[in-house]
Amino acid sequence: MIKLLTFVRRKAGVSPEKFHADWRAENERFFAATPAARQLVARYELNHRLRDDYERARHSAEMPGPEWDGVAVHWFETLENYRALQSLPAYVQFSATELSRYRDAASISVLTNDATKIVDKAGGRERAGLKLMCILRRNKALERPKFFQHWREHHGGLFKNVPELYEPLLAYDQNHGLAIEGAEFDGLTEQWFESLPAWVESIDVPAAHTLIEPDVAYLLDTNSIQFILAGRPTVVVQQ
Repeated sequence: MIKLLTFVRRKAGVSPEKFHADWRAENERFFAATPAARQLVARYELNHRLRDDYERARHSAEMPGPEWDGVAVHWFETLENYRALQSLPAYVQFSATELSRYRDAASISVLTNDATKIVDKAGGRERAGLKLMCILRRNKALERPKFFQHWREHHGGLFKNVPELYEPLLAYDQNHGLAIEGAEFDGLTEQWFESLPAWVESIDVPAAHTLIEPDVAYLLDTNSIQFILAGRPTVVVQQ
C-alpha cells in the first residue's frame, strides 16, 4: 500500500470552523459523486486540527514551526493509482476549487510506504482523543537506509522499551518515505494519545529530555520538523 500525507491550511480570513466544515463537506461530496476518483483510492481520510489546540499556550518542549489546519491522507494500492488520481481532470478541477474557496495554496507532503507499527495497543486507536502527526526530514549526514533502520529500531525501540515513554502511548506508527526524485521529506510519525493533556505530559517526562531529544538531534533535520495535533479523522473513502 502507498500513502500520500499532505499538510494543508485554511486561507487567510477563513475561520477554523468554516475551514473544517467546508473541507469535510466538499471532499465527501466530490468523492461520492465521482466514481473515477473513488475507485483509485483504497482509503481517504481528513485529520482535523484539534479545536483546543488553536488557543492553548505552547509548551517549551514543542518544536516551533508553521501552523497547519489538517492532514489529508490517501491510501493507494499502487503508485500508478496515485499518479492516475493526480492527473484525473475532475480531481485537478476539484483541487483548484478548494484553493479558490477555503484552502491556502501552501502545503507540504510526503509519499510513503504503508505504516510500520511500532506500538499497537489493543483498541488504542479507537479510544484515542489525539493523534500527533509529525512530518520529518532526515539529518543529511545519514544515508536513507541507515536513517530508516535507526528510526525504526533504535528510536522506535525507545518508545517500546522505556516505560515512561511507552505508557502514555496508545499507538505509534512510522511512515517511511519512498525514494521519489525531489522528495522534500523522508517520513511521517503518527502517535495516538488519550487526550491533549496526556500528550503535553508525555513530552515533559525525564526520558523525553534525556533520551528522545538527543536522538532527534542525531536523526533529523530539526529545523524542518512540522506537526499537527489532530482529533478523530473524517473517513471519506473506505474500500
